[in-house]
Amino acid sequence: MRSEQQFSNLIYEYFLKRIQFRYYKCGDLLPSIDTLCREFSVSALTVKIGLQRLRAEGYIDMHNGRSTKVIFKQTQAEAYQCANQYFSRRIESFKDLYQTTEMIIMPLLLESFHRMDEQDLAFLDRLAKGSSADDILHFFCFVLQKMENPLAMNLYWETSFFWGLLFVKQGGKKDLSDLKIMHEEMGDCVFLAGRKDWASLHKKLQVFRKDSVGNAVESLSQMIPPAKGEKQIPFEWRIYRERPQVCYSLASHIMHHIYMGRYRDTDFLPSYERMAEEYRVSVSTVRRTIKVLNQLGAARTINGKGTRIFRIGEPCDATDFEVPAIRRNLAYFIQSFELFVFSCETVMREFLTAVSQEERNELIKELEENLDTGRCELSLWYCLLLIARYSPLQGIREVYGRIYSLFLWGYPLKTSYGRNVDSDRAMYDFTVTMISRLKENAIDACAETLREMAARQFPIAQQYLHQCGIRPEELRLTPSIRLVITDEV
Repeated sequence: MRSEQQFSNLIYEYFLKRIQFRYYKCGDLLPSIDTLCREFSVSALTVKIGLQRLRAEGYIDMHNGRSTKVIFKQTQAEAYQCANQYFSRRIESFKDLYQTTEMIIMPLLLESFHRMDEQDLAFLDRLAKGSSADDILHFFCFVLQKMENPLAMNLYWETSFFWGLLFVKQGGKKDLSDLKIMHEEMGDCVFLAGRKDWASLHKKLQVFRKDSVGNAVESLSQMIPPAKGEKQIPFEWRIYRERPQVCYSLASHIMHHIYMGRYRDTDFLPSYERMAEEYRVSVSTVRRTIKVLNQLGAARTINGKGTRIFRIGEPCDATDFEVPAIRRNLAYFIQSFELFVFSCETVMREFLTAVSQEERNELIKELEENLDTGRCELSLWYCLLLIARYSPLQGIREVYGRIYSLFLWGYPLKTSYGRNVDSDRAMYDFTVTMISRLKENAIDACAETLREMAARQFPIAQQYLHQCGIRPEELRLTPSIRLVITDEV
């Protein structure tokens, strides 16, 4: 029921904006429920819940046996004012977010093409021969689907939603993008993928993404000034899109404090009341959060004493893999790990190039402390955490901050799995190498070292979850976290 509400809200927002921006005008027909089920990969009930909300608010007319019709009336000026208000409150983040997604989405697109077969390319070729602006949305969604990573789909969707480009009707004289050129470039990408000319495909994908998204972002940034007297809305990566995000985010926050030493002088967390006051949430939210930490094995509630914590290096309680929320968040952990593997080399290179020597020295200091204290298992985390703190791009700080919080869910697995001599040695060598290369200011070598270490650790975590009874398909595309995947024209 929760996932139905989650994605019905998404469908509601999607069509609400399209109607308010006059993508659909009064009298236009919306796609059939069957079509929407295929395109959003959700049930008919989920689609109907979203559409029923639009009907209740007076935007559409919907009856059994008849096509769904838009009945909302507004003038061109009213639609322009609505769109202008939307863009003007977000416009200052547009270029930043484009640079962010260039570093994170582009490697995923290229990897996705590597995983395609002839049938996949034939589908994309049909899209390339089309004429609709939605073909571009479907193209990117279908390509990313090959990663079988719901968080990658979610990130693409959330960034597209934030820009609002998918709400704007294309096909007129003042289009933000040239649709004919877009379709030609799609065809070029398919041709190069068919030839397995990966270097040329990479270059063409960069051109295609710039022409389809980058130019539109640039045009909007020039056309629409920031809203006067109103606070800009920054990009927020909404992973859960539901109320438990508060609980899960708080769980990650508490784990960060446990593992980074805030509670080094005590064996127990503060009382529920004190934590509720500190984190500005209700006592019931704290209680639910602590229950999740108990189920994960990161803490243990002892009647009459409080909540016992397990620090870095301490054996913790076994994870309760029977709890759906635990399985779901461990799936997110694996998916976020994969996003990190494919993006970290480029992100680290850009980070080290842009930050100050003082901030680089902070990373060196943290790594040296890990070496001295025998906590090299934290070194990969610190690289991720420092990027999330100091990247000059707000989008990278947001995305890598979320990835870091999801990484924390994997640590109790490591301690319950037991010491791995080979893994420990690899992390020690990684720490020593990173310190040396940071001091030498060898930026490219640092970025490559980070990617190699992440790529080595990723299959270990994935294999352990398989051994614990979480099926491979649970770590990938599941109904509770699947977003906007088109499987036919």
